[in-house]
Amino acid sequence: MVCKITAHAIFGGLWFASLILPAAAEESVLQKMKQTGVIKACIAQTNPESFKDAKTGEWKGINVDLMNELATWAKAKVEWVEVKWDTVILSLNRKDCDMFGGSLQYNAPRALEISYIVPFWKKGSKIVVRKDAKRKFESPKEFDDPSVTIAAVAGTSDAELVKRQFPKAKLQALNVNSSIQVMDSVRRGDVDGAFVSSAAVRWWLDVPENAAWATDAFPGPDLFPATVGWAIRYGDPDWKSFLDAFSSWAVANGRVQALYDDYFAKANPYKQPSN
Repeated sequence: MVCKITAHAIFGGLWFASLILPAAAEESVLQKMKQTGVIKACIAQTNPESFKDAKTGEWKGINVDLMNELATWAKAKVEWVEVKWDTVILSLNRKDCDMFGGSLQYNAPRALEISYIVPFWKKGSKIVVRKDAKRKFESPKEFDDPSVTIAAVAGTSDAELVKRQFPKAKLQALNVNSSIQVMDSVRRGDVDGAFVSSAAVRWWLDVPENAAWATDAFPGPDLFPATVGWAIRYGDPDWKSFLDAFSSWAVANGRVQALYDDYFAKANPYKQPSN
């Protein structure tokens, strides 16, 4: 007896097999790094974690140093992929890079889309205002008013915080490369204040020309501090475990603290380099 197998039967069998057999797992970035010796890291400008040298255009900063240290230790090299803050999640999930190697502050909307690595640090934000502004604010709560406009960089945790903490205020989300560029809107009088990372404000106000007209609206503790660190795509537990272990090591042995102390002591990127 000859058994005839029809095309319908073949395709039907293949379709059924596809239902019961697991899909082949995607190769971990960890394995790819071992094979190629390269880590592709997305990065965006924020201080003091990741900024460009004014003379050379080279990436510098605390997270840049940590990335390079990890790569050297793993016998690899870093390929930087510059992105804007409002495209960080998109760039990571469409695989433009293997990880975000800058400093990414935690918030829940981001965590729904990307996987945070064990954080290195925590920091908050500040509101910068004109010294000669007619309107004075006695507390941060007074910024939560429909007549108030606050500037922040589009796509940053600062922009998300303004919307969440000051829901009545108007947010002017600026699509710029550096958080400090929002200060121009304060100087022109377009907004009542700029909501910026406290570390960047500390450096920026250390420049006499800036401190001449601008000030921290509320000196003292940071506003709304949160953890910061690296991030990757969901679904790669080996890569996450590798990066989590390095992050925990860098915190435990004081390496991160030493880098922050060092950069704050000598590396203000807003001061004009001397000839």
